[in-house]
Amino acid sequence: MSKQPWRLSGTNSDPAGTWHSIGGRTFFWVNAVVLVGLAWFYMQHVFGSESFTALWMCGVIILAAALTVALERSLVYLPISLDWHYRLAFLGSLGVFLIIWLGNWIIEPATISPAWLVPVGFGAFLGGIIATSLNERLWENNSPPSAEVMDTVYQHHRQLIGSPGPTPLGKRLFDLLLASVGLLISIPIWLLSLFLLWIEDPGPLLFVKNSVGRGGKNFHQYKLRTMVRGAEDATGPVLASEKDERVLTTGYILRKTALDELPQLLNILRGEMSFVGPRPQRTVLVQGYLQDMPEYAHRHRVLPGLAGLAQVVGDYYLTPRQKLRFDRLYIEYSSLGFDLKLILLAFAIAFWYRWQKNWNGRLPRRLLRLGRP
Repeated sequence: MSKQPWRLSGTNSDPAGTWHSIGGRTFFWVNAVVLVGLAWFYMQHVFGSESFTALWMCGVIILAAALTVALERSLVYLPISLDWHYRLAFLGSLGVFLIIWLGNWIIEPATISPAWLVPVGFGAFLGGIIATSLNERLWENNSPPSAEVMDTVYQHHRQLIGSPGPTPLGKRLFDLLLASVGLLISIPIWLLSLFLLWIEDPGPLLFVKNSVGRGGKNFHQYKLRTMVRGAEDATGPVLASEKDERVLTTGYILRKTALDELPQLLNILRGEMSFVGPRPQRTVLVQGYLQDMPEYAHRHRVLPGLAGLAQVVGDYYLTPRQKLRFDRLYIEYSSLGFDLKLILLAFAIAFWYRWQKNWNGRLPRRLLRLGRP
């Protein structure tokens, strides 16, 4: 839960080794100065140009990204936390281009265009992501289950439900089409969400949740990280509470709107999930459920889903036995039409009902009737 401490020369806290040697630091300072000069000459040409072209944009993005990386690598010995290395490098890169822009504004106000803000901002952020990936992974895989736990859960499913049949072709084609369209139209939301998360708590952007999929196999369920880094280092995998102090401000909004689930579109394209089905549960938690409730394996006869009947009819805090009851009902009455109804109800919850004051977490009865098969 704590931030990563600043790195000291000659200690084991330096994960990048020779990158952070004195020679390496000098090299990146020289790079930063050279890049500032290149940025100045390049922007002189840009502000004097009458057209705003794709080539112009690419040049600004590359320069801003390279400058951000060079600045972060030049700051590794400052006695500040690693997240502030990232923030200062990002702000420094933006500042360089802002100074260049102000200089041109003073000399020739008529040549100013606000269009430069977009590629510069994107390039500086891209550089911040690259710098982050050089120091640490861009995803957190907290408390992965051991091979023994995964095998125990899988063998339990094999004994109880055998090998599940293939996913209906119509359902699979529907998932592929909707996931592809969803990825395309959600690109601006991805960029904004990732930027806000990275600025608030720089570090890994994705959270890998080890969950049980169809047939009891473990798979990596992707989510946007909504908690502080290392939120489960001390506790291990636990369910989030309604007012969890580990949740970031940006993370709270993403959870409230279910936008933290966007990366699961990739799981759907990979065939590990569907848009509608029983919500995935962590493998280590399922192992515990199976000991007291062996029939819990029946919910894994179908692909887990982005939205589920239990979450639409009930809420996040249903007991495992209550969830199993709803999941069995869904499996019994599943159809493409039923999936469409549940998707619409899930959208209504995420973008309307959750934001209503004093909402009790339950949909009106008239809508639940619409959700019946």
